[in-house]
Amino acid sequence: MFQEIRTIRFGASWSTQFRFTQAIGRGLSELTRIKALVVVGERAGVSALQRDELDVIYSKSIVNEHQFQGRGFYAGREAASWLRSIAWLPQEDRFLFAVAPWTGIASFEDIAAKKPELKMVGGGPPPLLKEYGFSYQDIERWGGSVGSMQHTARDARGRYERGELDAFYGDGSAYDFSAWRWVADHGYAFLDVREDVMERLERDYGLRRNITPAGFLPGITRNLLALDDSHIVLTCHERLDPQLAYLLAKVVNEQSREIECESIQVAYGDRGSLPLTEPTYWSSLTGHIERQWDERILGAPLHPGAERYYRERGLLD
Repeated sequence: MFQEIRTIRFGASWSTQFRFTQAIGRGLSELTRIKALVVVGERAGVSALQRDELDVIYSKSIVNEHQFQGRGFYAGREAASWLRSIAWLPQEDRFLFAVAPWTGIASFEDIAAKKPELKMVGGGPPPLLKEYGFSYQDIERWGGSVGSMQHTARDARGRYERGELDAFYGDGSAYDFSAWRWVADHGYAFLDVREDVMERLERDYGLRRNITPAGFLPGITRNLLALDDSHIVLTCHERLDPQLAYLLAKVVNEQSREIECESIQVAYGDRGSLPLTEPTYWSSLTGHIERQWDERILGAPLHPGAERYYRERGLLD
């Protein structure tokens, strides 16, 4: 008798998440017969889980926590009490805010006071700007703009040469990190969050802090206080088939090294003015996959199927 073919629908981004999906899907196929579908892009989020359009997505630890509890970013919305987790993958991350040397800006307070005409790209949590007395809409009202940019050295250089890169706000791990290195090499200043502002962001919005060490990038000469955006969580709905959840947890635990290797990528770009190609090898993972069942990081409870696997392995108290 043929084994039943299980369908599993993943939501992912084109970058590292797609590679995670390849590794996890390959491992899953060794344990059971599956038909895997992958949705990439805007339809790959939590709302698709709720509508039963997807089975598994990749979220961030703090996003899981806020959605499950209905607070922070999701205050005022119904808590996603159905949200469940399989495992978390290590990715130390923070939101960085860099400004060009010609702007004369050295702090968030300078932006609020000077109301500059900034050509800004990227984005991050609006409460940070709000605490300093301005918003994305204010930047546009002052004659500036808020656009998007892939976080690569090539795209950063292109905007720089067109005079369209006065400020850059965003996730410090996106793509190959080369955009951040590029702006750092070109004298951009990285803005520090004031301690009292961070305390309010933690208290009022449930946000977390990240201490970025001096030397992390050129121009960061002392420890930088920033908003945290660490750790990727394999997230699902409570309705997910318990056996699939069990097997997903098994794959992440028993094939962790394969997942780590699959996440390694190579990018070809340059950081300087010479016409030289510079290959860069990188991974969004910043450590080994371990203790991936830790609910302090997952942000939402383990799915019962995943929990059963971890308990059988003696990994939960």
